[in-house]
Amino acid sequence: MVGICDSLERSGHVRRERAPGDRRAYAVTITDSGHRELARAEAAVPAFLDDTFESLTPAEREQLSDLFGKLLGAHG
Repeated sequence: MVGICDSLERSGHVRRERAPGDRRAYAVTITDSGHRELARAEAAVPAFLDDTFESLTPAEREQLSDLFGKLLGAHG
């Protein structure tokens, strides 16, 4: 997790500061740049999913979605 935060901080997408009540902890805040990058990534998800699952029929996609939902529900 530290490596991910380091990379995001170097890119200017998050700001990391010492947590006020605990010098061992950091508060990580998303920057304006980070918000823009997050919006761009979220907008790309539908096309990515369409490309990834294009070989599946609509019924197979629905079945896969149900199975993933079942797996995630079992761990939530």
